[in-house]
Amino acid sequence: MNREWMLVAVVTGLVAACSPGADPERPANVPASASWAGNVEGGTWIECEPVPSTTDRYACRAWFRTGAMISEGQYLLRQRSWNQQALRSEYRQATGDVLPDYKTFDGRWIMLKNDHVLLPDGVITYPDSAGHGKRQSYSLGIEVGAAEEY
Repeated sequence: MNREWMLVAVVTGLVAACSPGADPERPANVPASASWAGNVEGGTWIECEPVPSTTDRYACRAWFRTGAMISEGQYLLRQRSWNQQALRSEYRQATGDVLPDYKTFDGRWIMLKNDHVLLPDGVITYPDSAGHGKRQSYSLGIEVGAAEEY
């Protein structure tokens, strides 16, 4: 009986250690307004602010868990729906003025809860290091034009 309780205690401890919990420690260069989007496998710090005089455009920045910046630029808020006949996702202008919570960032799109997404729109900067990086132009989440190195 003692071994069974010990096994239960070990399994419970492992489950607790692997369960999503508090956000990781925020690096010093990540602003307090950034939110953690991730799980025990990893994630991203994300900060998005509405662009003045628009209803669905946001200026966003994303950082790795370590605090290194991943990207910076403007994104459009859209609601995703699945078109079963065409077998593809479709995006329409979102309703409401509240940005849903962040779920994940795939390096290009910022996925939000409630089937919402922030699609890159305009020039997005992907800094590789302090001295150089890449800029990519997007239109509603689709790459347009050639990438620029800087």
